[in-house]
Amino acid sequence: MTELTALLKLCDDPSPIVARKVAHRLRELDASEESSDLWSEIEAQNIVVSASQRAILETILAAPRSDSTKNEDIGESGRNDKLRAAWLEVFQQDDEARVLESALCALCDWQNGAGSGARGRLLLDELALEFGDFDLANSSSDANFQLDEAAALAKFLFEFKSLRGAPAEDYYNPLQSNLTVTLENGRGLPITLACIFILVGRRVGLSIEGCSFPGHFLARDAQSGRVFDAFNGGRTLSPHEISALQKAAPDEMSEAASAREIAARVLRNLSVAYYQNGETEKSVLMLSLLQSMDDDSLSDHSTRFQR
Repeated sequence: MTELTALLKLCDDPSPIVARKVAHRLRELDASEESSDLWSEIEAQNIVVSASQRAILETILAAPRSDSTKNEDIGESGRNDKLRAAWLEVFQQDDEARVLESALCALCDWQNGAGSGARGRLLLDELALEFGDFDLANSSSDANFQLDEAAALAKFLFEFKSLRGAPAEDYYNPLQSNLTVTLENGRGLPITLACIFILVGRRVGLSIEGCSFPGHFLARDAQSGRVFDAFNGGRTLSPHEISALQKAAPDEMSEAASAREIAARVLRNLSVAYYQNGETEKSVLMLSLLQSMDDDSLSDHSTRFQR
């Protein structure tokens, strides 16, 4: 058995540690000057690749490498134009969850290179599939566990999978707003973590809403009304806490944040983050995308970092 054959057998290994190491080695082989690209090697070695292996390999090779120059190849101007075009297409869709996911993935592709958004979608799919096994296993051992699927998903994502808030000193890192990076590293801003909650929830039949409280984005289960703090371990807010928040921001706490509003808040965060990091042109680009959305309701607090 050749190294390539062994790696292909392991590329869909359930262990994230194994999967990361295999993906890293496959990218190394694909970039090696001593051999042709992987697809040619697979053909030359007459290796039979299953449909699932092919899909995973395509995603691995499309995802950006740490030393990738894909973004540089097309130039910054080309990347920016591509993002503007993708951003306009995002809001042609009717489905709220699709709009949100497409917006976040477009930003991933712009920040990390083509394929990063697809990688994020794949990771969301994997979490949804894994949650099915987790939920079934826990329901059988705890009679009360199955009564609240949203709480079960919060427990899975923010306890079992250890997704959690970014450290304070890293708030202004633009990658804390990146869906794929947050899924891979397990750290992100409240809004990024809440978006993961929303999008995985959609995949498993739950209606999780965004709750655009100023300064700290929250998530709410549309069915039960429970409010979750994804940044702090996915904990459920108490009735007293919810009451206090409703008094402080009645509109934001009573209405679900639309995909457009969430995307706008992400853009504002990115604009501030890039400005804080001295990347003025990128900051201005984020503001230009905000303006392109052409909605007066999205222009409030455009210079504030909302997490």
